[in-house]
Amino acid sequence: MYILAVDTSTEFASVALLKDGVLVLELKDSGKFAHNQRLFEMIDEILKGAGIAINDIDLFAVGVGPGSFTGLRVGVSAVKGMAIGLDRKIIPVSSMDSSALRAFSDLGGEKRINIILEGKQKDFFHAEYSFTGSDVIKISEIIVRPYEDSCYINGVTAGNVKKELIDLKNYHEGCFPDAAYTGRLAFVRRENGGKDYSFEPEYYKEFKVRQI
Repeated sequence: MYILAVDTSTEFASVALLKDGVLVLELKDSGKFAHNQRLFEMIDEILKGAGIAINDIDLFAVGVGPGSFTGLRVGVSAVKGMAIGLDRKIIPVSSMDSSALRAFSDLGGEKRINIILEGKQKDFFHAEYSFTGSDVIKISEIIVRPYEDSCYINGVTAGNVKKELIDLKNYHEGCFPDAAYTGRLAFVRRENGGKDYSFEPEYYKEFKVRQI
């Protein structure tokens, strides 16, 4: 089974190809136009590198947020378009789940980890997770918290918030959502895949227009 996974929830656009849950190729791009101009180029590069065509993809996966409003719209729309065009199943994966699997994989041995992802408005998204050995389980709801609330989070924490913005002693920085982990979760959850393309990005916050 070939899975093509995409995550555009942060400044890092990533695309991954997995076969039977094992990573084959992955590309990341943090350029200014990576999401809306480079995404399909990255997908094409991945397919060519693996020597397969888009028709060979059996299942699509996409990170649905929370995260960048623009990035999520681009990624979700792109994956929906490909899945609909090829009549393939699709699995939406929370970007928090992707970060959680990465954290459990990187840290090893932890039973519970708090995941925090940058909210870009002096706040962050927070949820606590456990690990089954293959899948991650969210054991608290995703909430938006201001930076100053970070001192009230107990236990091991991982995420992409800069260390200088929060007050956490047991914190592991640089844990971004990643298409490779999105794809791994999609493989574990493959029986839940379907052709309901009506899902939308999970923003968890209202859109705010910035004053220039």
